[in-house]
Amino acid sequence: MSSTDPMDRHVDVAEPVLGDEERENLVEVLDSGRFLQGPYVEEFEEKWAEYVGTDHAVAVSNGTTAIQLTLKALGMEPGEEVIVPSLTFGSTATAIVHQAGVPVFADIDRELYTLDHTDLERCLTDETFAVMPVHLYGHPAEMDEIRGFADEHDLYVIEDGAQAHGASYKGDKVGSIGDAGCFSFYATKNITTGEGGIVTTDNDAFAKNLRMLRSHGMANRDQHVTLGYNYRMSELNGAIGTAQVDRLDGFNERRREVSERLLEELGDLDWLDPATVRDYVEHAYFWAPFEVQVDEIGMTGKEVWSELGDRGVGTRHRYNDPLYDQPVFEKHRGFNSEFPWSANPNDHGYDLSLPNVEEIVGNMIGLPNHPNITDDEVEYVIETVKGFDKE
Repeated sequence: MSSTDPMDRHVDVAEPVLGDEERENLVEVLDSGRFLQGPYVEEFEEKWAEYVGTDHAVAVSNGTTAIQLTLKALGMEPGEEVIVPSLTFGSTATAIVHQAGVPVFADIDRELYTLDHTDLERCLTDETFAVMPVHLYGHPAEMDEIRGFADEHDLYVIEDGAQAHGASYKGDKVGSIGDAGCFSFYATKNITTGEGGIVTTDNDAFAKNLRMLRSHGMANRDQHVTLGYNYRMSELNGAIGTAQVDRLDGFNERRREVSERLLEELGDLDWLDPATVRDYVEHAYFWAPFEVQVDEIGMTGKEVWSELGDRGVGTRHRYNDPLYDQPVFEKHRGFNSEFPWSANPNDHGYDLSLPNVEEIVGNMIGLPNHPNITDDEVEYVIETVKGFDKE
C-alpha cells in the first residue's frame, strides 16, 4: 500500500440522529419525575406495533433481553436448541445460553449472508425448539423457506431484527413474519432509544407473559407469580424512541439513497463486491455492505478497514470469527459449568467448518451511510475507495 498524508477530515460510519422532539420529550420526563415504564414507553410500544404491523410490541431494556424474554415466554426448557446463523453478533446466541438453551450453528446464504435455509435439516434434532434468522446488515432472511421448515417441524420462528428496522420481505415488515420479532435500539441502529429493545407479536397470551416477565414476574405490586427479571425500558428511552419512530422512514430513505449510490459506483471495482439485494425485499441498510476480495487487493478486510480509517473514512468491520469459534461456545462456558450443554443429549462440540461462513468471514466491510452524511462526504468516500493503490 502506498503511504498517504494524514487526513484532515473524517467521515463517521454511523451516528445517532436526534432532534428537537427527542429533547423536548426528555425534558418533559425529567420534569415529571417518572422515569420507568410510563406513558412514553406505552406510546412507543403502540407506535412500533402499528409500524411493524403486529398486535403487540413489548418494550424491554435491550435487544439481548428481548431474545432472552422471548425464549422464556415461549416456554423453552433447559437444554433445548435454537438454530441460529453462525455469522452475526454474539448476543443472538448468548441470549439462548442465558435462558439455559443450546445454540446450534447453521451456515449462511452465500449471497445474502443471512441464515442458509438449506442447512436447517442438518441442524434439526429432537431437541430443536426454534429457528432464529437474523436479518443481517438490514437484508431480510429467506423467510418463506424458513417459515415453511419451521411449520413442517412444529418449531417457533423468532426474528432477530436488530439490524433491520423498517425492512420488509415480500411486503411484510420484518418482525411480523415469525412468531416473535426482536429489535435493538442501540445508539448506532436505524433508530435509537439510547439503549433498549422490543418484542413484536400477534399472540395475546405471549405478549401478556412478556410484560409480566420483564417486571420481576409480578402479576401486581405484591405477587411474584413466575421467575421474572428487571428488564423494563426506562421512560427516558421511551421518550426518545417514540419520536424516532416517526422519523424512521425518512432515515431509511436517506440510508437507501446513499447505500445504493455506493453499491452502484463502487460495484465495478475488481477487489470489492457489493452485497446482493433481492428484488422482493426492502433493505434497511444498517450497513452498506461490501465483500473484500482478498486475492485481488492483496489485503485482508481488517487491513482495508484500517487503511480506510487512516484516509478519513470510518468503516464497519465486525464478525471476524464465526460464533462457533468464540471461546464461550467452543469451550462450553455456561453457568460456571458446561450447563446447559450438559443437559442436552446431543453432541455440541462446535468443531465446525461451514463453507460459506469460512469463505467470507473477516472480509465484510460497511461504508458510511447514516442519514446525517452529506453528499460531499459520500463523494469523498467514493473517491477514497476508488483511489486505493494495489501493490
